[in-house]
Amino acid sequence: MPTIASAAIPHSGSGQISACYTIGSGALRVIDSEAGQACDSTERPLSWPSAGTAATQYQTSAPVFLAQGAGGITTVLPGPVLPAGHYDVTMGTILINSTTQSDTLRCGLYNGAGGLLRGDAVSVFASSYESTSITALVTLTAPDRINVQCLHDISTPPAGPRLQVYYANVVVRKIAQRF
Repeated sequence: MPTIASAAIPHSGSGQISACYTIGSGALRVIDSEAGQACDSTERPLSWPSAGTAATQYQTSAPVFLAQGAGGITTVLPGPVLPAGHYDVTMGTILINSTTQSDTLRCGLYNGAGGLLRGDAVSVFASSYESTSITALVTLTAPDRINVQCLHDISTPPAGPRLQVYYANVVVRKIAQRF
């Protein structure tokens, strides 16, 4: 009589797929962690959800004007407070320079204490607009907020129209672990 083997992939309780990554060669093998299979000393354990990960999007509801002086950081999107864990965070902005002078605008992802996680700078010509997009892997060891903040370089912008972030959004996806 033939022997029938069964495996719990993904894990019947957590829904996670477990695997081992061989450090030297990069080979990947799927294991049945529910049956007690484990990685050996030359491998690194990995896991990921068997179903797609959900993303949550946060966005501005109205344009936000930037501070008048150079280097004045403006929070344009107070983002979510995320629990401890690993996240794939993507930020997008549309920046409008309605002034008569070109400027460099800098936008980035910041933690709740104001620390820059990742940023980008873009030159915006007078009376024009640009967009930015930044993706970062973020590991939080405690709950923290992820904000979008922007600033510009001109110390005394011309009178009249101001620099603004017309639109900003943050898309957050929780991931199992960083590689």
